[in-house]
Amino acid sequence: MMRLSICFILTLAWITLEADETWQVVGTIESVSADKPQLHLLHEGIEGFAEEGGQLEVNVSKGDHAIAEVGRRIRGTLSRKEDALLFHTIWPADEKIDRTMTVINRDLTRPRLGRLNKGLLKIGDDLPRFALYNQKAKLVTPADWENKLVVLNFIFTRSRVPTMSAAATQRMSELQARLKEEGHGDSVRLISLSLDPEYDTPGVCFSYLEERGVDHDSFWLLSGSKKILEYLTKEIGVVSTPSKKTILNHSMVTLIVDREGKIFYRRPGSRWNVDDLYGRLEILLSARK
Repeated sequence: MMRLSICFILTLAWITLEADETWQVVGTIESVSADKPQLHLLHEGIEGFAEEGGQLEVNVSKGDHAIAEVGRRIRGTLSRKEDALLFHTIWPADEKIDRTMTVINRDLTRPRLGRLNKGLLKIGDDLPRFALYNQKAKLVTPADWENKLVVLNFIFTRSRVPTMSAAATQRMSELQARLKEEGHGDSVRLISLSLDPEYDTPGVCFSYLEERGVDHDSFWLLSGSKKILEYLTKEIGVVSTPSKKTILNHSMVTLIVDREGKIFYRRPGSRWNVDDLYGRLEILLSARK
């Protein structure tokens, strides 16, 4: 009986190890299934799984499937789920784009003339230049909001507090709709930065915004380098700490940035009003006429 029990325990342990086994993969999307969330991935060899390069058929999330593009080089984690292969935690893996991001973001970690010992960014200060991925896995740089007004805040998709990220995103969506109705849809970029970049991949961010019916062209949820996002939270004055109950405890700040890239308005807290923010944007929108 003892021997049987030991064998049973060892068998369970082996099954658990097998189920938890994962592999890191870099490859290129060769094709995207039209009728199910599945990709054909041309990989470059997977250590511990398939040493030689080849093709894999992998299941992905609906968000990753929606933004997948043939020819895009990606990286992610491969794991077994029943008899299928699941590919998740997917990020772009383009060396040219990575170099561009590094060049733009490098300024964030260097002391800048005039910013030493100034504390938090305030009205009249320049918004720091940064580059991150949006929810379609496209690189977003300062050139993408040049000569535009910007409304910027911080959220994360796993937020469990209804009055925080979910409520802020709902108001941003309402603001986007209002701007479009008044003919200003192309004049303002709405940008949310992720407080949880290790979880908030482009595919996760796409699903989050898609469920809320936003227009992906003018409302971006940006994620990427944890180091860069932590630097931005510090500069802007958003405090975030891990929490067992809510994943993250964090403060909130919403900014309006003018066409010259300077902070025009700063609203601490989570309870800003759509009409109030739209009215402040209107001041800047009318100034151009």
